[in-house]
Amino acid sequence: MVGPPKNLSDLRRIEAQVQITCTSCNATEIWELDALIAEVHNNGGNSDWHTAKYAVKCPRRCASPIISLLPIPFGKQRARSRAHRQALINLSLQILRTATDRSATQAVGTIEVRLALHVLRPFVKNRHLLVEFWRAATIEPRHPWASCHLPYRRIIGRLIERGISVESQNLP
Repeated sequence: MVGPPKNLSDLRRIEAQVQITCTSCNATEIWELDALIAEVHNNGGNSDWHTAKYAVKCPRRCASPIISLLPIPFGKQRARSRAHRQALINLSLQILRTATDRSATQAVGTIEVRLALHVLRPFVKNRHLLVEFWRAATIEPRHPWASCHLPYRRIIGRLIERGISVESQNLP
């Protein structure tokens, strides 16, 4: 592809993402191509490359947006960040899973468990589930029925419910 595309759908050939920048407030977002096309059509715009920017809203919803669009070929930045996010989630779940296995016999309220719960907070989006796991991890005196298995299952269920893939080894 030489020069700017003629239409948004032309970017499918290069599996592109589009960086949306509002030059008024310097807000920037990276959009998947299909989501951008849907946004343009929902706002009553045209998918022509030069007119699509008028149908896109500012990421910060500023009063006077001046939008510029920049294609990102092969969407490497988004794919890389998605892979990092998946690795982070599954490493945190691995820490919680090993703590859950030990929780029936000993207190597992360690700094590693706290960090894993903190990492999962934006993905679970339910503070109560994480607090419930922490309480089960730190409860004294320890009893076999006071383990972290139920809170761990609820956290996994919430992640799956939100569409986040969980490695099979971390499933309860």
